[in-house]
This record gives sequence, structure tokens and C-alpha cells, in this order.
Amino acid sequence: MTELSLRHEDACLQARLTPWDERALGFATAEITSFEARSAHSASRLLAQAEQWAHGLGVRYLFGRVDGNAHLLRSVLLAGDFQFVETSLTVSRSGMGNLPPVPRGMLPTLRPAVADDIPLLRGIAHDDFGHGRFLEDPAIDPALARQRTANWIEDLVNGGLAYAAESRGRVIGFHAERVHASEHRAELLLTGAAAPYAMLAMPLWVTALESLAARDVQRCTTLVSAANTGIINLYARLGFQFNTSLTGFRKFL
Repeated sequence: MTELSLRHEDACLQARLTPWDERALGFATAEITSFEARSAHSASRLLAQAEQWAHGLGVRYLFGRVDGNAHLLRSVLLAGDFQFVETSLTVSRSGMGNLPPVPRGMLPTLRPAVADDIPLLRGIAHDDFGHGRFLEDPAIDPALARQRTANWIEDLVNGGLAYAAESRGRVIGFHAERVHASEHRAELLLTGAAAPYAMLAMPLWVTALESLAARDVQRCTTLVSAANTGIINLYARLGFQFNTSLTGFRKFL
């Protein structure tokens, strides 16, 4: 059973295996994707059942995120020997207008990424991304965490969700998104400029948001590490709102 759904009185928990993470880290992993409770007793019971499920599948690393203000859940996780390793922020933007002015000559273009782009885009993801739940966990080998990020961009390209960003005939970065056209919204998955083209990060984001506007996307959301102050400042300049904080936790089983 690759997914788990539990309920007990006033609590619910959902989890799943994450084989894409196992591919890079070299051991079985699972994620608690949803965890809510109104009593410590119910929360502890479901957490214990989730650990049993994970044990039965050979999982060594169980992780997830809870609302940073969910004190009851945080206390239950600590009592269960989970450790908190990172904090993330949910951010959103409604409407794609009123973007910061950028000289048109600096705006890169976006085109669907193809298989030939994968080695270069993997390199950017591997070398130039330093934040995320595995990259910020001191118990994870940084080389394996970077490999996981590189694998992610390859999966996004193969899934048709990634774009290569070009400026003056050179690939300078990438952008990945999942658009829900019927709902006029998009999830921003992974975006970044290669280190030598860091000055084009703002233009890249403006291009991406203008592209969404052209497809009648009216709202976009994403998740960013609270430790990534550079991207937080960039989102603020782009008019994003910071909505909630999520506390990332994990336990070696």
C-alpha cells in the first residue's frame, strides 16, 4: 500500500511513499501529506499508526510539514522523537498585473524544455539551488540532496511541466509550473536562473508571470524556504503575499 489514510475521532492523517526521493537518497522515504487533530491523544495514536505503516514498508525516513501555529501537533511530534529541520512559507499572487518594470531587452523567453535540455537544466538545479527540506536537513548528505533536486528538474521536463529560459541564444535558467486552466490558477513548482545569470532572476519571473496572464491564469501559489531570504525578497518585489508558515519535521525509523 503506497498511500495511507487514517481517521480517529477528531484527527486525520494521510501519508504516501515517495520513491522519487528514494531514488536519490538511497533509502525508502515517506511523507505525511496531511495531519490535523484537536486532541493530543488522537494525534499521537494516528502518528504511531503511520510509523507502523512506514516500518512495514521498510521506510527509513518519514517526513512532512505542519502549520507553524499548530502547537498541539508540534508538541506531539516532539514527544514522538521527530525533529524539526526547516520552515517554509506558502505564498500567492492574485492577478498578474502591476509587475515591476523591466527593460524589454532584459526579458528572457520561455520555450517548452526538451530532452536535449536536461543535462544543462540538471546542472543548474544541482549547482545553484541551496534550499529545500533535504538540502536544509543536516542529517542528509548534501551531495544526495543536490542529486534529488537535479532529479526533480529532469522529472519535470519529462512530465512536460518545465520551460527553458533563453536570453540572447543561451539557456540561462528554467521555469516549471502546473496550470489548472479550468480554475484559472497555477502552482509554481521550480524556477531559477543559473548563477552567472543571477541578474536575470527578476526578468525571468516577470516573463513567467506574463506568460500565465496570457493564458488567463488569475492566481498562482508556491512554497519557499524561509531560509531563502534572496527569493523571499524577490517575491516581495513581485507583489506576492506571504500566507502561512509550515514547519518541516522528520524521523529516522
